[in-house]
Amino acid sequence: MRLPRFLSRRAARSPLPRRVDAGDVRVPGECWSRRADFLALRDGVGHERLKAQWQMGVQLPNALGEEGLSGLCPLCAERVVFGRPGDAASFDVREGLACSRCGNNARMRQALSLLLDGLPLATARVYLTEQASPGFVWLQQQVPNAQGSEYGLDAARRARLQRWFNDLGGQGTLNEADITALRDPDASFDAIGCFDVLEHVPDYRAALREFARVLAPGGRLVLTVPFLETVQQTLVRARLREDGSIEHLEPEEIHGDPVSGGVLCFYHFGWDLLDALREAGFRRAEWIRSFAPEYGLFGLWALRAER
Repeated sequence: MRLPRFLSRRAARSPLPRRVDAGDVRVPGECWSRRADFLALRDGVGHERLKAQWQMGVQLPNALGEEGLSGLCPLCAERVVFGRPGDAASFDVREGLACSRCGNNARMRQALSLLLDGLPLATARVYLTEQASPGFVWLQQQVPNAQGSEYGLDAARRARLQRWFNDLGGQGTLNEADITALRDPDASFDAIGCFDVLEHVPDYRAALREFARVLAPGGRLVLTVPFLETVQQTLVRARLREDGSIEHLEPEEIHGDPVSGGVLCFYHFGWDLLDALREAGFRRAEWIRSFAPEYGLFGLWALRAER
């Protein structure tokens, strides 16, 4: 285990500083490129620490449900409140703990921080595989060359998503893209964020190859997915038959969508996703775990790969 190299030396010495310069916020994290190294920590000297961190996240609704969690949003670079006082469900450590200022939940704050760290925002070419979301709307306000997309936009769904996008404060018209067959030229982007999308793509390896193709050399990809942190091999929950029908290998799992109502989950990924990224053309890939209560992050996982 080691700290990600994108942290400054100061942050590496003190990954959770008591005082933070709001102009230089960094999300601390630990990273691993091999499952064996993580398990050695989890089952060894880090066992009690990781167990205690998990317990902190579980107990958040009981500890803070009436007040909210005061902390620093790495996107806003301001002191804010995470979660809605009195609403226990809003303290979910992954999909909850939304920032009271920008509205982004814990998963999105971690992922966007990793995606943009060190990039020249005025000129960076950044693509998100989503558009009608608080995360993309925030990105659009920070990065002039930000692009996003949605998928499966028939007339009715396009109209619903466009209204949702506009209500969030988004600018422009929704784009449609199939991430397994992107229309963008080679080396079009400096960074790509794919947040809780890959598990819904039957041929996710084709999407990884496309990400590698459209990223410039040295570009980065940040993924969030359902992750089985102790398991090497990805769990295939469902797959497409040759006739286009779906074969369910596990009980059907539908993930919520703010407009369409739900999307089928095909995969829970294991550590072998790192191998799939290397095979797709990425020279480096690591899982990153961020435990930083001051930033409202309680043991979240994300994957970061470099082209």
